[in-house]
Amino acid sequence: MMFNQALVWKIHLFFFSLFTYTRIRDRGMEPVLDEVFLFDTLFKNEKVLSLFTPKTFHIIDYHQEYDEGLDNPYFPEYRTSIAKFFNTDMNTTSGFYKMGDVESGAMMSVKFRTMPYANNKYNMSEPFFIYDLVCEITHEGEYHKEVIIKPEEVFKTKRIFVSWH
Repeated sequence: MMFNQALVWKIHLFFFSLFTYTRIRDRGMEPVLDEVFLFDTLFKNEKVLSLFTPKTFHIIDYHQEYDEGLDNPYFPEYRTSIAKFFNTDMNTTSGFYKMGDVESGAMMSVKFRTMPYANNKYNMSEPFFIYDLVCEITHEGEYHKEVIIKPEEVFKTKRIFVSWH
């Protein structure tokens, strides 16, 4: 009798192991931002480009971490009972870069927030899609705040990808 059910238990163990592996892989790794996209976006801005150049800037500090909880007002998708059951956080991240320019002497703090995004039309996904990007520039005693990417404009065309595992 048990011999007939051995295949069922092997299949169950295989799928449970696969599910556990993907859960650990997706939720256990440190978030990593695509720096090429970030710096391309920064150097398209005229104010940033007037003080920083791709050849002379230097990264002083960097930090990115997952946001805790489900209380971000931009994402009502996570306030449903199904999303609350499967998720303890929204897979969104917050972070910053602190950088300086060797030639101009300017300092810049770049603050960003990301969300998971999936475009089903082109079968493309981005786990850390930047939806908010703000630069705070200090140069010769003057402070300037530059908003590069506004959340309101991003959310006109894109929605967060809600993971169900």
